[in-house]
Parts: sequence; structure tokens; C-alpha cells
Amino acid sequence: MKSFNKKDTKSLFIMEFNILKNTPLYSAFSELGKKIFLPEGVFFWSGRAKNEAELNGTIGVAYSYEKDYIDNGSSTWGPCYLEDVKKFFQEMNVNDIVTYASISGLSELRKKWKQWIIKKSLYNETSQREKISKLEKYISDPIVTAGVTNAIFLNCALFLNPSEYIILPNKRWGNYDNIVSKFLGANIQSYEFFNNAKFNTKGFIDAMDAVIKRQNKIVTILCFPNNPTGFVPTRDEINELIDILRDFNTKNQCPIILLIDDAYEPYIFSDIVSQRSIFYDFQQLEENIIPIKLDGITKELLMYGGRVGFTTIGLKKKWIQNDQELEILKKEIDNKLSGINRSTISNCNHYYQTLAIKLVEDHNITKLLEKRNRIVQVLKKRYELINGLLKDMNDPNVTIDPNSGGFFVFLNINPDLVFANDFADHLLKKYKVGIIPIQNLKENINGIRIAYSSIDVDAIPEFIKRISLALKDFQ
Repeated sequence: MKSFNKKDTKSLFIMEFNILKNTPLYSAFSELGKKIFLPEGVFFWSGRAKNEAELNGTIGVAYSYEKDYIDNGSSTWGPCYLEDVKKFFQEMNVNDIVTYASISGLSELRKKWKQWIIKKSLYNETSQREKISKLEKYISDPIVTAGVTNAIFLNCALFLNPSEYIILPNKRWGNYDNIVSKFLGANIQSYEFFNNAKFNTKGFIDAMDAVIKRQNKIVTILCFPNNPTGFVPTRDEINELIDILRDFNTKNQCPIILLIDDAYEPYIFSDIVSQRSIFYDFQQLEENIIPIKLDGITKELLMYGGRVGFTTIGLKKKWIQNDQELEILKKEIDNKLSGINRSTISNCNHYYQTLAIKLVEDHNITKLLEKRNRIVQVLKKRYELINGLLKDMNDPNVTIDPNSGGFFVFLNINPDLVFANDFADHLLKKYKVGIIPIQNLKENINGIRIAYSSIDVDAIPEFIKRISLALKDFQ
């Protein structure tokens, strides 16, 4: 085995602020100002990959050749998009661009997005009419946020006091930590995400048991397909999760807030897992298990720079006495969420809100879904190929986390062989391959995230071949 110096750290690339700390500017910072920072791990590796890699699997954006998903498209490699965007760009007038949008978002967009949410439920118009009616009636009007990231921040701020706890899996999007710990001063109760290649229900229950001893509520974020693993639960796993949350709610009589991060919602590539957001399952429950849907145009409509997201809360019939109270409740929720918008971002991008309205108009939805499905199929081919090649590696020092969608696959590496940061550096320097290492042995994580969303299908075999060769260098 190749010898090297190991350092067990979350990241080898942390800004120290050595000069800034010696200035009066730093001494004047608030406690938040002193502790906030931009984690450099992902940005460090993606920045290096842009300059050093021949094969770059660091970018969490869907890239492809235009001809692969647009008829008569070009051979240009770039971010995938819905071709209607070009037409709608030309139809905008000045009032769609320069004026302020409403604090809570354009009313027409909020109405259209609610209809979009109902369509995404996949409920049958005939046999599941009752569920559709409940969904139509008992969700709040979506509030427009500055992307899903802002929706996550808004809701964490709404439900977490400093020093309170939120429950998160050990394998999670790194920005959750920055929002919760650095910005809000709250704590993370972590749990092992998987047990025998399935969602770790016992770990999740243990985390809830630990948190309820400290506070009278449960707050958690569930993200499926997951970043960084691509995991999507099966129907059986969702039913088990419903059962344990119902049981916990009965025993503890506390609100359970489920923040459903649906950033990658449409990108599911396996028939054996759930085909829709778990928001819908929990919205139908009568218990105080409260799902809050966080979605947006970033990946759903393939407009990463648009920064338009939404927050939609699942309401419970038992909270109100009649329809009049229900409408008042919705207005009160609207006021709360709008208050956070007003005090942070004021309002969201008017231009992209107008564009989103045009894309999800009733007469466009079917065509839009057909066009997006072509992009989904491009990604599905990559998903199937990369998973097959990774399994064929048959290396005892690596395991693949269960994955069925999203943009990523996660490869666990035996830390006794090599630490993830060292492996990523070696892979980039010798083999010109860029990936994102995630190393935190305290959380039992040592592996690499591969964004196959940005790797052409023809390049994937060479990509995995070079990873395999790099692993052999440490054996």
C-alpha cells in the first residue's frame, strides 16, 4: 500500500482570515459576522477541475450536446435548457422586467405553481379525485423565494431558534450546515443515512428521540433525490417512514416539521422507487406531521440563474373549523412568510417569474414535459451506464450508495486505503479527472461525489477507468 500522510478533516481548505482578524473591521463584526464563511471544499475542487481536468464530474448542472434533446439542435456542449425559453425571451415587455414584483411573488405565478404542484402529484383525475381535492384545498398558496436555497433558509429561520436542533442525515448538501450552524446558530442532530443500503429508519428514530428530550418539536430536512448520493426511497421505505412518524407523533404529541427539499424532484431514473415527492404522502395525513414543499425553477425548468423558488405548506383540516377560517389561516401564513421575504430579499426576480408563468401555463405544460423528458432520458442513460460500470469495478475497497435519480452518484472509499481528499488530489493530478471528495470520519463519510449530470455518456467509461486506475495506485 502506498504510504502518505493522513489528516482527518472535513476539509483541507478552510479560510483562516488571518489578516482580517487583525483589523478593526473584524473586531466590529457581530458574532455572526465572525463565524460566517463560505466553505471552500466544493468550490476549491470544481475550480481546480476547470483548470486541470480533462474529465470533469464536479458540476451539479445538467450539461449535454443540444442535438441530444432538441430536434435539429447544434453540436454545442452546454447547460441543458427548455427551448421555449428562447421564444419567451423575445415576448417580454418592459413591465415584465423593470418593475417590482409583489413581496410574496407574482399572483399569477403563485396560482400557476399551485396548479403545477397538483399536477406533479401524479394523482389519477378519476380514481383519486378525493386526494386531489384535499391537495387543492389544504396547501398554502406558494410563496416565491430567491431559489430553493433561500426557501431552505427562510424555513429554517422560521422554525429554529439559536441552540435548537434540526435532524439531518450524515450525507447531506453542505450548505445546510452553513445555513443552520453558521448563520442561524442552531445545531444539527446527525444520523447515519443508510443501513444495509436502505434508508436508516432506526438511526432517524434515535435522532428524534435525542432531540425531543431537548425541545418540544421535531424539525428535519428530507431531500429525495438526495445530494450527494442520488438516493430515492422505495414505496415500502416511505410507508415505513410514515408509520414511525405517526407513532412518534402519537407518543410525543409534538409538531413534526418536514422540510421537503425537492430541488431534484423530476429526475428519477428507476421504476422501483417512488416517482413523486414525498410531500404528497405526508400532506394527506391528519396527524401534526407537517410537510413543507421547497421547489423551484432552478432544476425543474432548467434555469439555474433565474433564482425563483417556492415554499408551500401542507395544512391540516383539524386546525380550522370551517372554510372561512381556512382562508384566514392561509392569509396569516402568507403574512408570516412575506414578512421574512420583506426583511431579507424584499422580493424576487420579476423577469424570471414572468418567464416561469409562460412555461407552466396550462396549454404549455404537456409540451414542456415532453421536452424536459428528452433531457431526463439523456441523464437516465448516463445513470444506467455509470452505475453498471461502478458495479463492474468489483473493488472490495469501494461501495456505491443506493441511487435512483438526481445528478449524482456517491462512491464510498475505505479510509484504511486512502482518504477522500488525498484520493481526489491524486486523481486530478495524475489522471486529470475532477470529482468532489467528501471526507468526515466523525460522520463516517469518506468518499467521492460524481456529477454524471455534466459528463457525456461517451466519456463515462474512460472516467470510471481512470478512477479504477487511481484506486489501484493505493493498493
